[in-house]
Amino acid sequence: MTEASEGVDTEALARAIADAAWDRKARNVRVLDVRRLVSYADYLIVCHGTSERHARAIADNVIDELRELRWRPIGVEGLRSGEWVLVDYGDVVLHVFCEPFRQEYPVEKMYADAPRLALKPPADLEETTRGEA
Repeated sequence: MTEASEGVDTEALARAIADAAWDRKARNVRVLDVRRLVSYADYLIVCHGTSERHARAIADNVIDELRELRWRPIGVEGLRSGEWVLVDYGDVVLHVFCEPFRQEYPVEKMYADAPRLALKPPADLEETTRGEA
C-alpha cells in the first residue's frame, strides 16, 4: 500500500467502485486482486460500456459517488474520448472501456494469474454480465 492509503481497506474501496459502475449499468465488471503481481496497485477494476458516451457516464458516476465517500482520484485519463477511461485511486485503479476497445486491450489477460473477487451484480444486470468477455 502507498503511504497515502495506509490503513485503507482497499478491497472495500474496490467493491465501492464496482457498485458505482453498476449504478450506470457497466458491463462485465471484474475486480482483479493484483497485490502479489504488481507493486503499483492492490486491485484493478475492469468494465465496459456499450458506447463511448456510456463509458464516460460510468466513469463520471464512479468519480461522483466516490467523492461523496471522501475519495478523490489521483488522476483521470481518457474521459474526453470515452474509448478507455482510467481512474486512479492509488492502490485501486479503474479501467472503463468502450466495448470494442475492451476487446482490443484485454487487461484481464495481462493479469490472468490474478485472483478475481467474487462479486454479485445487481439482479437487473445478472443476465447481461454472465459469460461476457
